[in-house]
Amino acid sequence: MTPEEREQLIDSLIDGEIDEADFLRIEAELSVDPEVRALYYNRLKLDLLLQREASGSVDDSGSDVAQAVAPSAAIPPVASVNILQRRLTGIFAVLAATVLGFVAWSVWNPDSSRLGSPAGLAGKLEPTAAGFAILQGQSDAVWEGDPLATGSLVPSGPLRLLSGVAQIELFSGVRMVIEGDAQFVVQSAMLVQLDRGRARAQVPEAARGFRVQTRHGDLIDLGTEFAIDAGDEAARVEVLTGEVELHGQGAARQRVLEGAAWQLSDAGVSERSDSDSLQVLGPDAFERQLSSQQVDQRRRWQQRVASMREDDRLIAWYQTQQTSADGRQLPNLAQSDSQSAGAAAIVACQPSSDRWGQAGGALDLSRTGSRIRVDVPGEFGSLTMMCWVKIYSLDRLYNSLFLTDGHELQEPHWQIMNDGRLFFSVKKFDGAEGKRRRPDKYNFYSPPFWDASLSGQWIMLATTYDVQARRVSHYFNGEEIGSEAIPADYLVPRVTIGPASIGNWSEPMYRTDPQFVVRNLNGSLDEFVLYSSALSGSEIAELYRLGNPAR
Repeated sequence: MTPEEREQLIDSLIDGEIDEADFLRIEAELSVDPEVRALYYNRLKLDLLLQREASGSVDDSGSDVAQAVAPSAAIPPVASVNILQRRLTGIFAVLAATVLGFVAWSVWNPDSSRLGSPAGLAGKLEPTAAGFAILQGQSDAVWEGDPLATGSLVPSGPLRLLSGVAQIELFSGVRMVIEGDAQFVVQSAMLVQLDRGRARAQVPEAARGFRVQTRHGDLIDLGTEFAIDAGDEAARVEVLTGEVELHGQGAARQRVLEGAAWQLSDAGVSERSDSDSLQVLGPDAFERQLSSQQVDQRRRWQQRVASMREDDRLIAWYQTQQTSADGRQLPNLAQSDSQSAGAAAIVACQPSSDRWGQAGGALDLSRTGSRIRVDVPGEFGSLTMMCWVKIYSLDRLYNSLFLTDGHELQEPHWQIMNDGRLFFSVKKFDGAEGKRRRPDKYNFYSPPFWDASLSGQWIMLATTYDVQARRVSHYFNGEEIGSEAIPADYLVPRVTIGPASIGNWSEPMYRTDPQFVVRNLNGSLDEFVLYSSALSGSEIAELYRLGNPAR
């Protein structure tokens, strides 16, 4: 059993979704391997911690962990209850003893106090990111090296904007527009090193003391808006509102008031003799320009979508800004003769801004219970699932993209794991097949692609299920990030969907048990596309290029 399989079985056990065959496999591991029992303990402890934090209560005692693995509380809801109850009683007695041992060790071992507490565990697992600013917008920007994505954290170290315009927003509240050719470093939320290029900064009172460092000296803001042009010979400065201080090398500080034009040079600080104004676009004007550009881009994208709607491979194309008159349904834009999906129903979603910046053009799925309901009858030889999403955090173990109700034979599930991996599966075997001691499906994972630095960014995700090539491929922003052959035993030649949810998971529609597993996506969606064939990598790359508002 691989570590990945072991973790999956433990997760299924905790979620109460494990079948008899998988239980027999993990039972053997738990019975003989203390490391597996420790892994189960930590997974269960984290699960309880997240539940408690969601309810606003955190208990460090560890008693709830022991209670959770008690035989009376841990029997999963599977069909063969009588068979499993006898086995579960024994195995969970072992687990309970193991957990109690962990709790006792945590109490009596002083060095374990941080690791043994939920707060310590959360601290170890708390996501981190690096940076002092966000790339708020860009226009025709060409960067040296790898391009920077709009909405991403500005990386540390020297950056060169070869051409175009970019706006960064520092965590201090400073907004700064930089024109290429420019070379700069964001040293902190209160310090930008500008070696070359033009910039204009708008500084709020909360960021008073913000500094721009040049080769010839420093500019210290006193709550203002200013423009600066850093060159080899001098750094020219204009104060548009408020005032700044200029610190030349070896020279006294010079306060410069609104409307004045000075410069920093090797000779010190002096008034400028030229009358040329620094024509640098301000943050507000730049945002208006970007908004106008995005309107044009969105119009061109809609025109392209109109030309693709008659593709015979298209099952469904939902755009969340295209709602019905009552705002509760999304029409299927696909117009091919073979399209079989109807309108989608919006359930408990809130309007949010779409990837083009249009207010109300996307749907926020963050609220528990929110989802977009669809019904897709028929059978399909292959599939492509594609969506544009903005993820705030991956705070569930499974974060839904597209899940069929329950998980019946031949049905696909597409979601994101909490470690940032794409997950895709098609169920191959039913419970009776479990006697063969093999999983009912094969899970296809991508490498981790999402971390906290992508929070709040619009991204395009896609996965293809290619029956003919016997391969599953995952894509992030138009680029393939993982591909795996479908094992012969797990190939499902005809896939069915039926009732399903975008952004959440529903168990069978007519169930009467009110409890449900929380898998809704903590984020927004503004487009979902489903094809009855596996698109090529070049087709997916082209869809991203055309639909990317930040290009």
